[in-house]
Amino acid sequence: MDRVVRDLCDKRLALLGEESHHGSARTLAFKVELTRRLVEECHYDAFFIESGIYDFLRIQERLAAGQPISEDMVAAAVGGMWANQEVAPLIPLLTRWLEAGTLVAGGIDDQVNRGTYAQREMPRELIPALAGPRQAECGAEIERYMSWRYDDAHPYTVQTAKFIQGCWKELESVLSSRGGAATSGTRDHLRMARNLERFFARLVAVMSRSPAPTGGPTDWSDFNDRDHSMFTNLEWHLSQSPTPRKAIVWLATIHAARDLQRLDDGGGPRIPFGSHVQAKFGDQSFVLGFSALAGSYSLASTARTYTLEPARADSLEAWAFSGHTSDTRYVEERQLRELGSRAARPVNYTWMTAPWATVMDGLLVFREERPPRPVTRQAPAGE
Repeated sequence: MDRVVRDLCDKRLALLGEESHHGSARTLAFKVELTRRLVEECHYDAFFIESGIYDFLRIQERLAAGQPISEDMVAAAVGGMWANQEVAPLIPLLTRWLEAGTLVAGGIDDQVNRGTYAQREMPRELIPALAGPRQAECGAEIERYMSWRYDDAHPYTVQTAKFIQGCWKELESVLSSRGGAATSGTRDHLRMARNLERFFARLVAVMSRSPAPTGGPTDWSDFNDRDHSMFTNLEWHLSQSPTPRKAIVWLATIHAARDLQRLDDGGGPRIPFGSHVQAKFGDQSFVLGFSALAGSYSLASTARTYTLEPARADSLEAWAFSGHTSDTRYVEERQLRELGSRAARPVNYTWMTAPWATVMDGLLVFREERPPRPVTRQAPAGE
């Protein structure tokens, strides 16, 4: 931990990755403690996460109005993917820092998380900005989507997605036209509408696309568009401060990666969020990845667990523990460069061979991973 803190302390952006299933307990616990130390010892003053932007905008609006926020609000904004005992200590920390004004927090994703303000209340706050019959038409279809009440009489089709996208685009135009007269609440609503329009534009594109042939190259356009949207939100968050911020960005390593060119399958380049960060911030950013020699993990969306296959003898993970008895090994940037191209599995626990120094700046390897322990959030009365 001390070595990682030292490498990250003077950076402007610390991209804290994790394996793409989001189900590795030791990784998550380490990231929580690392976040605490970066804020308290290295004066990081922003925390952004691969979660929907919407609930965090609501939290900031309440804080600006002098209204209270709760740990339940923060937990919902962080999202159900991280509703486990390992991440639970992060929630009171974020809440305390937000209330004290020593840190801002935000989501960078345009997707809508289930069981959140964005799913339940946001449409009813946004749609009244539309006039005439469009208010009722858009309101009904968006409400159906958010509660997923589709049946034979009301099927979910590409035309449905196009209609909803049109609603958000129209709302974006209405809110944009208010210009300098806009309140902070209206500006937040505009940011929400822009994200929702981008999200539905991707849905329409995916639903309209012809199925890829079996065994053919992967089309990464949806991945690239989502990651560019996340970077657009990061830039917007950072632009809200008159002085430069030091920001922690919590996300999967496949998004945090500086470059994925060596991992492509011939289907066109993957352009991750981290490549945009690298282009703008260069050496002022740092990408930290995580992997494991052995153990097990789970899918964040289910309770199903998987056992990691034994580490390959020629892998980076096996090299890290060769001749060492510790539970954790940190492979720093210099070592990654010297090791060159090696088999490793920090992206999704699938073995890949790459020069990992082009993907990340440091890699933390656990001797044994394990699945997170779930925690159920207690909803406040009336929620």
